Amino acid sequence: MSLLKTVKMQAVIVLTALAITACSSTTAPSATEIKVVEKAVMPTPPAALMVAPVRPSPPKDGKTATLLEHAAEFGGYVSELENQNQAWRDWINSQAEVDGSEGAR
Repeated sequence: MSLLKTVKMQAVIVLTALAITACSSTTAPSATEIKVVEKAVMPTPPAALMVAPVRPSPPKDGKTATLLEHAAEFGGYVSELENQNQAWRDWINSQAEVDGSEGAR
């Protein structure tokens, strides 16, 4: 075993012994008051907000009619995403009003 490894092992043993001794020699209770903080509970969001809109499949070919149909479907998909995003923001703001934390933002 190398000398460096032996010195490191001895240092670890000494530091461990000092830590154990320090912890066990403290008999007086701590003068610092222990404060209990309640864990925040997030309310369950409405089920409608948990359903992701279905993304339309890509067009099967490059024909004009197919591309236009896909563009219309994709526009509807994006509209659904925007509506859901707004619904999430509305729900969060309503929860902030219930909690009285709307001024904390």
